[in-house]
Amino acid sequence: MPVAPIDPAAATAILDAALPLRTDRLVLRAFAPHDLDAFRAYQSDPATVRYLWRPPLTEQQLAARVSEAPVLAKDGDAYGIAIEHAGALVGETVVKLTDAAARQAEIGWILAPEHRGRGYALEAGRAALDLALAIGAHRVTAVLDHENQASARIAERLGMRREAVLLEDGVNGATGELGSTEIWAILARER
Repeated sequence: MPVAPIDPAAATAILDAALPLRTDRLVLRAFAPHDLDAFRAYQSDPATVRYLWRPPLTEQQLAARVSEAPVLAKDGDAYGIAIEHAGALVGETVVKLTDAAARQAEIGWILAPEHRGRGYALEAGRAALDLALAIGAHRVTAVLDHENQASARIAERLGMRREAVLLEDGVNGATGELGSTEIWAILARER
C-alpha cells in the first residue's frame, strides 16, 4: 500500500497547536526572547556542546533560535521546544523532520548541567516522542554520540531500541575528534 508523506505545513500546525504542553513537572513551550541568557548558558557549556557535534552557536544564532518561530518546511528542519520547570528554562527538546516521504522524524533533548539527573530529559523525551507520532511519524529515531550513555539510557526508557553503532563515522565539530554515533528507534506500532 502506498505511503502518504508527512505534510510539513500540517506537522508545523500540529506542533504549534500542541504548545504549551504540560507534563507532570514540566511545561514544553515555544522559546521566547527572555530565554536567551539561560539558553546561552547551556548551549555554551563544553560538556553539553561536545555531544551536539557542532561548535557553540554564535550570538546571532542564539538570538535567532529563541526569537524565531520554528517551522518544518523540508527534510532536516527541526522544531525546537523549550523545557520549563518552576518558571525557568532548564533545557530543550526537538522534533526533527528527517524524511517526510518515509514518515520519519527524530527527537532529541538537551538539559542545562544543573538540571540533569532529575528525570526531566525522560519526561520531555516522552512528550517529544508523542509529538513526533502526532505529526504522523511512522518511525522515530534518536541519534546520539556513542559516549553519551545518559541519553542512551533515556532512549531505552522511551522504548526505543539501539539499531546501530556507527564507529568513527564523523568528526565531532565541537572537539575536532573522530566520534561514533548510536542510532535508536521506535516504530509507531511499537508504542
